[in-house]
Amino acid sequence: MSYLTWAAWVAGIVLSFAALETLAIVKGRPTLSQTVWDANKAFPLLGPIFGLIVGGLAVHFFWIAQGCSVLAK
Repeated sequence: MSYLTWAAWVAGIVLSFAALETLAIVKGRPTLSQTVWDANKAFPLLGPIFGLIVGGLAVHFFWIAQGCSVLAK
């Protein structure tokens, strides 16, 4: 049952992203890409910091010593 909860959560994120992007395009407002571009222009370290966070999560989830069965087989 918990897998279904996580799947519903991810589906909700995907659907809300699609709805917000569609609304932004239709209304002529900034999309996520434009918002990220503007944020990087204002704070140039945002990209590297985000990269460190995503990389840390990738290591956390997929490191073989942590019990990842995808690469261990």
